[in-house]
Amino acid sequence: MSNPDIATRQLRRDMRGVCLCVAAFILTMGFVSIVVISVVVATEMLTDAELVKVITSHPYDWMSRVDSNYLTDLVSKATENYSGLASCIGMICGLPWFLLIRGKRFFTYDIPTRHSSPSLLLLLGLFVIIMGVQFFMSLVQMGLEPLFNQGGGSLVDNLEEGTQQLAADPWGLIYIMLVGPLCEELVFRGAVLRRLEKHGANFAIVTSALLFGLYHIILYQAVFAFLIGLVLAYTAGRFSLKWAIVLHVANNSLAVLSLYTTNDIAAAALGILFMLSLAATVVLLSTNRQLMRFQLAQGAPVSAHTYARAYISPWLIVYVVLTLFGGVLLLGIL
Repeated sequence: MSNPDIATRQLRRDMRGVCLCVAAFILTMGFVSIVVISVVVATEMLTDAELVKVITSHPYDWMSRVDSNYLTDLVSKATENYSGLASCIGMICGLPWFLLIRGKRFFTYDIPTRHSSPSLLLLLGLFVIIMGVQFFMSLVQMGLEPLFNQGGGSLVDNLEEGTQQLAADPWGLIYIMLVGPLCEELVFRGAVLRRLEKHGANFAIVTSALLFGLYHIILYQAVFAFLIGLVLAYTAGRFSLKWAIVLHVANNSLAVLSLYTTNDIAAAALGILFMLSLAATVVLLSTNRQLMRFQLAQGAPVSAHTYARAYISPWLIVYVVLTLFGGVLLLGIL
């Protein structure tokens, strides 16, 4: 068998591995979160003496004898108060899936690998680009939201509702600002990026960012996640995973700060900061075109057909279709 054939088979195996592991990661997060909320609801039910009496007296039809609004309120309250904790536990429980494709390299290579140390100014520049992208996406959202509203949907309602619910809970804050960024970096800029980088640095950056974006499901958030995923993957590949974690934590913390900024002056100052970040992003990208051309050349895929062969993977196609379908449903226009 020729080397190109071996490389193609390896690429297909790698795409299958990362797609299945990311899918298993998402499903495990959801399943464990449901289990945690269910345990909370069951515990609340067992502390209600009247409800326990009804259940023990009528074990087969007790639900028909209980006010449905009571049960609905119980589930809603548990979800509201414990979604942060459930998300933390679910995400941590999903991590072991990546040991299937990385084994001990997950700890000995993916996490500790360091190529060079970035300067503080460079890190600041990368974070400014992330902020600029965020402001650009907010402008896109402002322009498109009325169109979706006319169809009865919204680009951001589900995102804002979920974020506000998590941010109102201490465990939710821990999830947004620490557990989420840490675990997502271990998965996408750790295991996935390292698994794919043998096929070319740029291919690994783009593909890990694509998987990361679609993982967020909500389409508006998915586009933003893809764009910052490119920055985070470049950071992890060019320097080390820890700096990608730092940038991710900083981005999510800034998002929480935006939610808690109620003072008009502070909110205006934050808005101006984001606006300036977009202008600075344009300047940074324009003045560093030579560096970007170098990255494109230096990190080129090992084969001219790498992207085409990878992106016709049935595993990736199924992953893309299912996540996009979920994203369309969350728009609320169907």
